[in-house]
Amino acid sequence: MTPVQIVRLITLQRRQRRRLRSHTGPGRLLQFAGAFLLLVFVVALLSISGVVGGVVGVYAYFAKDLPEPEQIEFVEQDFETTRIYDRSGGVLLWEIIDPHAGDRVWVPLDQVPDDLVCATVAIEDRTFWENPGINPRGILRAFVSNLRGQQIQGGSS
Repeated sequence: MTPVQIVRLITLQRRQRRRLRSHTGPGRLLQFAGAFLLLVFVVALLSISGVVGGVVGVYAYFAKDLPEPEQIEFVEQDFETTRIYDRSGGVLLWEIIDPHAGDRVWVPLDQVPDDLVCATVAIEDRTFWENPGINPRGILRAFVSNLRGQQIQGGSS
C-alpha cells in the first residue's frame, strides 16, 4: 500500500466513524428528545390557543344579545310603582303601575317573612345554604339541557 492509499483509508475510516456517531449515541438521543419536547410544546400551545379561542367565541356568541350595563342600571332605577298622595301625604289618590313590570314595591329583607325567604331559596337552589356559591351538578345539568335544546336553565346561584 502506498502512503496515499493509507491516508485515504484512514480518512475513509474517520468519516465512517463520524457518520456512525452522528446517528447513534447520546447526541442523537438528545436531538430526538429536543424534537419531541418541541412537538409537545407546539401541540400544547395550539390546544390552549384553541380552547381560549373557543371560550372567546362562546362568550361573544352569548354576549351579543345582552343589554348594555347602563340599560340595566336604568331599569333598576325605574323599579317601583309610582304613587300620588294628597297634600297631607296620608291619603293615596292614585297608583301608576307599569303594565309590563307589574306592581313593584321595595321591601327590606328583614320585613319579608322567613318562610317566604326559605320557600324562594328552595325553589331556586335547595343547596343554597350548603354550597360555596357554585353547584357543579346544577351547572352540568343546565349545560346538558341547553345543549339538547330543551328549556334554558340556570346552573348555579
